[in-house]
Amino acid sequence: MWDFFRVQFLTAALAVYSLFYTRYPYYLLCAAGLLMLVFTIENITGENSILTVLTKTMLIIFICLLSNGFLVFILFGQIFYKRAGFLMPPVIYLLFRAAYYKNIFLDYLPLVLTQMAVLFLASVFIWYLQKFVDKYRDYRNKMANSMEMLAVSGLAEKKLNQALIIQNNIIERNARLEERENISRNIHNNAGHMAAAASMALEAADILWQTDPVRAADKARMANERIKAALGYIRHAVRVLDDEAKDIPINDFKMELDAVINNFVMDTEIKVYFDMDASEPELQIPHEHTEFLSGAVAELLTNGVKHGNADTFTIWMQADSTHLEISVLDNGQSSFNRDNALKNIQNGFGIKKIINYVKKSGGSTLFKNENGFYAEIMMPVVYPDDRKGE
Repeated sequence: MWDFFRVQFLTAALAVYSLFYTRYPYYLLCAAGLLMLVFTIENITGENSILTVLTKTMLIIFICLLSNGFLVFILFGQIFYKRAGFLMPPVIYLLFRAAYYKNIFLDYLPLVLTQMAVLFLASVFIWYLQKFVDKYRDYRNKMANSMEMLAVSGLAEKKLNQALIIQNNIIERNARLEERENISRNIHNNAGHMAAAASMALEAADILWQTDPVRAADKARMANERIKAALGYIRHAVRVLDDEAKDIPINDFKMELDAVINNFVMDTEIKVYFDMDASEPELQIPHEHTEFLSGAVAELLTNGVKHGNADTFTIWMQADSTHLEISVLDNGQSSFNRDNALKNIQNGFGIKKIINYVKKSGGSTLFKNENGFYAEIMMPVVYPDDRKGE
């Protein structure tokens, strides 16, 4: 756009200048107008064909013939936008004057040379002015591009920061949800079973109240203890769990399971056989696993009585340096089978929680009903030394 306005302004200025050195001003103005029209068409189409060059050359020659002003020859430098463009005005002016003066050309040679020098310097000035404007325009475009890139980069950084904030919020939200899930699972597996045991004890007390008041009182006292224990565990679960709890030796974990089983037997008077085979006596079990497995065993015992009317349970635990496996078998008449297994698991809050925790911990579960309901839980074991190296 700058080239177009430069050429148009120069043509108009030289046309006005030539009016002072011509006897045919109207013809000169018409030729100058046509030249400006050609420059306009060339700028719009973006084409610089031979026909366009010849048309511009003929119009400039016509303007120079109509005017005696030597500066109008500067227009010849605008035909080609190259470095050689500032050589054309003085050379063509020399040819014009040589043809015009003919035999007396040598008398006017000093004046012609002076005017040629002026044309040359004026053409050089216009050419370098154009180069300066082009460089300034390129610099301005680069600055605009740089500012745009900085703006885009700032926007991208802002979006990245927003994405990181959202991601951190999601991580925190998932952590809170996971903590809530752990609390709900522990409340269900422990406090829920304590409340169920208390309910069964109260039902037994109600039945025995008329025939055996002493045993009924024992059952009522037992129910009261279970309710207090359930309330205490709920308070414990609501509080923030101790993240720095140490791993528990396998033998201590066996004692914890013994306590769960003894409480169940005392509440229900149902037979439970429990044995353990540990090839690593010094094996350490992660605290969160022991808490989960204790609740899972209580869940399976209660389900066996509630859904299968089982009166005998066999619990087997074996452990080695890599895995801990607990299996529970009862003699109940559960309706659990392959066809309704998925439905029962999805509808069963306790079993679904067991499956989710084991899967998340990298373990596996197995549930089947063949001559009694059978459940198997296998969990990976991590040594404390291995944890320190993580």
